[in-house]
Amino acid sequence: MQYFNQILTAVLEVLDDSDSSIRELALSLIVEMLKNQKDAMEDSVEIVIEKLLHVTKDIVPKVSNEAEHCLNTVLSQYDPFRCLSGIVPLLVTEDEKTLVICLNCLTKLVGRLSQDELVAQLPSFLPALFEAFGNQSADVRKTVVFCLVDIYIMLGKAFLPHLEGLNSTQLRLVTIYANRISQARTGTPIDANHD
Repeated sequence: MQYFNQILTAVLEVLDDSDSSIRELALSLIVEMLKNQKDAMEDSVEIVIEKLLHVTKDIVPKVSNEAEHCLNTVLSQYDPFRCLSGIVPLLVTEDEKTLVICLNCLTKLVGRLSQDELVAQLPSFLPALFEAFGNQSADVRKTVVFCLVDIYIMLGKAFLPHLEGLNSTQLRLVTIYANRISQARTGTPIDANHD
């Protein structure tokens, strides 16, 4: 166990290797570590997330896909709060690709929290979401909308006061989508849910 962190550090460093087959090998090792060394990996989850996010932009599709697979494993099986503390600081980035991936990660994590947990976490990432909503990239804006919509569907009307940072067009976009998706999923729009 004492060597675990040294091994992990070494494997993460190899993800920068110029040879893509070595990067691929390192990722398959990370897959195994994520599956079999959960307790040990939990302690380094923020660093692992940051590294994997970087590798999801790899020019070799096989490598980037494998990194995405690893990232999804972390996001679905590891402590959502630790994952959030890994993702949230990265929401403030100039890189559109990274931003879209981080926003997608955030959307996945939001779904793992209870309503109370989610409300408690909102201040940590809403400002970054609102900031990203103004991004010049349509992809970024679209991803923001879907993240906000998922939160809205989870929290219902209670989420509206938190959306005061949006302009009226953005707010309309979020509420229209949220109602459409809610109706598709449950048969009732959010507006009809009298909380």
